[in-house]
Amino acid sequence: MTAGAWLHPLPQHPMARRSMVLGLIGLIGFFVLIVPVLLCPFAWYYGVCARREIDRAPTHWTGRGDATTGMVCGIIGTALLALAIVISAVVVASLALLVTFEGGYGS
Repeated sequence: MTAGAWLHPLPQHPMARRSMVLGLIGLIGFFVLIVPVLLCPFAWYYGVCARREIDRAPTHWTGRGDATTGMVCGIIGTALLALAIVISAVVVASLALLVTFEGGYGS
């Protein structure tokens, strides 16, 4: 027998898969329905935590790729969320100004 025959496969970090699933649901869901993009900041957070713990104990955990995928999807989704918030604020402010100044000409 070789020395490698006694080794067990390392478990995947639980937050790595969670990060990837949340990131993909949030990012794909953004284009279908805006609400799932709210999951992206959580995917980013879980991805960072999982990668940090995997890097601290590489002999105990695997799943760095899943954590990175979730983190990147979380970053992109969070940026899209911020952009959607800014665009919504501009639209609401524009409509408020339009309603405010619309009645002033006929009086």
